[in-house]
Amino acid sequence: MCGVHPTKRGRPLSEIIYSHPLWPLCILSSFYYARFSESFCLNDYLSGLNQSQKKAVFHTRGPLLVLAGAGSGKTRVLITRIARLLNRKVCKPSQVLAVTFTNKAAREMKERIAKTVSPQAASSMTVSTIHSLGARILRNDGAAVGINRNFSILSDYERKATIKGVMRSMGKGMKNESHDTHAIAISLAKNASLDPEDYRKLDEAGAKTGRIYTAYRRVLMHRNSVDFDDLLLLPLRLFENNPVILKEYQQKYVYVSIDEFQDTNAVQMKLMKLLAAPQNNILAVGDDDQSIYSWRGAVIDNILNFSRAFKGCKKVVLDTNYRSTAQILNASLAVASKNPRRIEKKIVASSGDGEKITHYRGDDEEDEARWIAETIKSHAAGRQFRFGDHALLFRTNAMMRRFEEALRMENVPYVTIGAASFFDRKEIRDVLAYMRFFANQDDEFSLLRVLKVPDKGITRATLRELDSFASGKRSSLYDAICGHEQCMTIGDAQKKKLAGFVDFCRRYHTLFARGNCAVVLRTLLQESGYLEFLEKASGPNGAGRERIENVYEIIHGLETFEKKSRKKDAVLIDYLQELCCAAGEDRTESAADTQNRVKLMTFHKAKGLEFPLVFLPGLDNSTMPSSRSVEEGRIDEERRLFYVGMTRAQKRLILTYPAAKVHRTRMTQVTPSQFLHEIPSEYLDGALGEREKENYQEYVSDFFAEMKSRFGASGE
Repeated sequence: MCGVHPTKRGRPLSEIIYSHPLWPLCILSSFYYARFSESFCLNDYLSGLNQSQKKAVFHTRGPLLVLAGAGSGKTRVLITRIARLLNRKVCKPSQVLAVTFTNKAAREMKERIAKTVSPQAASSMTVSTIHSLGARILRNDGAAVGINRNFSILSDYERKATIKGVMRSMGKGMKNESHDTHAIAISLAKNASLDPEDYRKLDEAGAKTGRIYTAYRRVLMHRNSVDFDDLLLLPLRLFENNPVILKEYQQKYVYVSIDEFQDTNAVQMKLMKLLAAPQNNILAVGDDDQSIYSWRGAVIDNILNFSRAFKGCKKVVLDTNYRSTAQILNASLAVASKNPRRIEKKIVASSGDGEKITHYRGDDEEDEARWIAETIKSHAAGRQFRFGDHALLFRTNAMMRRFEEALRMENVPYVTIGAASFFDRKEIRDVLAYMRFFANQDDEFSLLRVLKVPDKGITRATLRELDSFASGKRSSLYDAICGHEQCMTIGDAQKKKLAGFVDFCRRYHTLFARGNCAVVLRTLLQESGYLEFLEKASGPNGAGRERIENVYEIIHGLETFEKKSRKKDAVLIDYLQELCCAAGEDRTESAADTQNRVKLMTFHKAKGLEFPLVFLPGLDNSTMPSSRSVEEGRIDEERRLFYVGMTRAQKRLILTYPAAKVHRTRMTQVTPSQFLHEIPSEYLDGALGEREKENYQEYVSDFFAEMKSRFGASGE
């Protein structure tokens, strides 16, 4: 140091330094060298951070809440703060716990930390989803709650099947109960940190679920299995009842960071509080304006009341948006500000002012879908945007059908994300099978599906006999069913069921031939028991209800087609042909081409993503906000969902809605979403409905000018 070298082997370094006449200068220069070294090492990954980001990164001890609006660079802040802690040697890599909510996010975070610090440091850290963390805790210490380390984790299907089996074993009293409903209730109970005993203290319905919950837990313990929710609830119980084990984990994880904190539920909040104590070196990153998962158990109060839960908490607002233009950002914040329970934030856009938000009112739903498809095609042709730059975000999956059709008709390539194509969904295949069969009795594939969903009581043995009978007569399977009386090998009970099915088919063949096919199809699905079959799958999370909405969407498509069709006969055949031709235009494309497709997804699936141009279609007041959410008093969450949709857009945002809808063969007027009225007019390309009035007046003027020209000329 400073050119001083020992003159005698074994002489202490401190003695050498302090014996030097310039030792104060040596110490001072060492101090500044160390500070300079840190500054130099940090320079690469601190460069480009704004002041609010730096404030979060340089926070070292105690609780910190980072309110990170859409596109504010929160992931970079989280990673850079961890890198600084390690670079300053505030803690060891093994003492860092970073929790994310998807495996993909966890992988990306670890990769970025490896690049920023070192691969060795990244590998020593615990970066995972909270469920993976729970599994790790149970593998190591699950014996304390009766779980062996080789436990199995049930899939969602296995979970529901197990609950169904439990209910079956509980006797006839459960015969008419929906296993889906109880499965969802048990999941929500676990997310709320409720044990079976707690649930059984509720009302009669809760007591029934509590009994199923108790028996279900007993079965899981016997099988040494856990479900996804147990990966959180059991570690919580482990820590609550075993302070020695908890202390080991508290000493292991000295610094805790949690991403997407607004999506945490009651169990996750309790787990994080236990792990972070007593030092409370906890960083929570989130945005209360993007809390959209209450139906899944998320508790917005976790982020709103974070400062109360962790005394001495510091708060940093990431106040620069690097994603959207000022027009889009300011409009979305204006909507979000209508919610009474939120943390006020002032955020500015760094991407410039940008274009005003476009809105379009279609004459009806088909016109709305067609306009969007034509607009996208025009953008691609003019090279303003690629196909892959566009995204369509929907409130529900069921809304996609007519937009898929419109895109296909315009030869616009698209891909559905987070859900199967509308036409690939099981319930849609079921309904199309009914339609195909009643359009063509010789379609045996569709006939077999009609017999199966719901089960008409025709056994496999009977079908084998009928198939042999049909082969001998060289007739179709349906003809064999109609002539089943001639088949001597079929018993009387099966013949009775076949006779009922034949009567059913003949009646509906006649009804379809008379027209009004959409109404006939709806009645058919009710009488056949298919809608009841789907209704039984319905539950609090809307899974079964969404499938029913998908069915009504295909009926609605038939209604619209029938209303606009000039022919009154062969409507089923023509509609099915239109769907078939549209589907036949799909092409298998290379991996590179796949990227250049319009993206279709729900608002929920779009969270965390961004696109140059975003369409938010179907913004009528019965869809956005959803009527169910309004009934349940969740209008604030619907507004947050709309905010999430708006802030996915980088350069352009286009909002659309139809002026009218076809409902049960009647055209009904539509009221625009109340959220559209909450956008200040200064950010829109005109007042709502204003452009439509101008277009209408222009149309009227052109019409009368043309008529005057024609008849005026002939009059002369």
